[in-house]
Amino acid sequence: MGASTDHALGRNLRYFCKKESAAGGAYGTDSQEALAGADAAKVLSTSMEFTVTRNDRMDARTSRSVMERITGKQEVSWSCESYLLPAGSTTAPDIDPLIEAAMGGAFGASTAKTYKFSDSNALPTVHMMRTANDVLREDLFGCYVEEMGISASGGEEPKISFSGGAFNYALTGSGTTEGTGSSATSLITESGQGVNFMVGSVISFNSLADKIVTAKSSDTLTIASSSWSDDQAITPTTYTETTAGNPVNGISGSLVLNSVTLPVTAFDVTVTNGVKALSDEAFEKGTSDFVAGYRSVKGNISVRARKDFIKSLAQRYVQTTATADPTFSSVALVVTLGGTTGYKVVATMSKIEIDFAGIEVPEAEEAVLSLPFTALGTSGSDELTLAWNQ
Repeated sequence: MGASTDHALGRNLRYFCKKESAAGGAYGTDSQEALAGADAAKVLSTSMEFTVTRNDRMDARTSRSVMERITGKQEVSWSCESYLLPAGSTTAPDIDPLIEAAMGGAFGASTAKTYKFSDSNALPTVHMMRTANDVLREDLFGCYVEEMGISASGGEEPKISFSGGAFNYALTGSGTTEGTGSSATSLITESGQGVNFMVGSVISFNSLADKIVTAKSSDTLTIASSSWSDDQAITPTTYTETTAGNPVNGISGSLVLNSVTLPVTAFDVTVTNGVKALSDEAFEKGTSDFVAGYRSVKGNISVRARKDFIKSLAQRYVQTTATADPTFSSVALVVTLGGTTGYKVVATMSKIEIDFAGIEVPEAEEAVLSLPFTALGTSGSDELTLAWNQ
């Protein structure tokens, strides 16, 4: 809050995500999928970017000035980062919808939550929203995950990050009712305030919440049948957060490469889904669907150049004679993040190939081995298994 006017504050950010039952979440209709407090997730940072191409009109004219512009495609992109927050027992992590959207495989077991890849193109999509201080709300519909990354280094808390695109976007601001309505569907705002709302906005007024704007004309918002009186506040709908789990600390866990436990200085792995957004179709305002291409799982391990760890570097390339073809070994990698039973996150890559990188040798300090790797499938769709609550 400012001295006299409310401001959106990052420290008061609330973030929600929910797997959609159908891609796009019925955006902008009375059936638009709703969010609730249980869909909340704690995040460190988020970004939501909405752009619409506006092309200058370039045919011949007497003036050198641009006189008109032409509307092109819209594009929506997003990213977020969170601590690793296992919830314990058999409870899925708060960020579960995004993990499932990234990996696509079914999860769930009697004692733990385990995510696996799927070769199906039908990756889940997510309805994502953030809001702060009743000042604004942003909704993204049909969010797909292009990249998911996990990182841990130097005793810092392990983090998980996501990024991708979406089908549609809605910005919700605030306003005031102009006039009264009884079981009406046309909500009139005070002059000039209609611009604070978009199709897909979710608003509250007169003790009513989750009213969806399905159409808009100037200062008139089309909503489901409702009643209100004059000069009532219209605000973005938000929810009381229900979250679970505590961050995994940065000092407990292990990394086992080829059955040897390495005291690593840094580790990261990134899943890239190779998503092709279908946004080049005529008569569509933006992305209407997407196709999942080839998936890649790559990462990096950093470890000091101790004598007994050199084999981790040497096994990437084995040549028996000067003219013989080299061979490339594949080994298993298991990373455990956390040390408390029931609150560990375990990333298992049963077959990785160590790639090439130089050895960092500083002037006086210890040398560091950088071990970039690529995870391979053994029988398909098993490059990475991500198990929570171990």
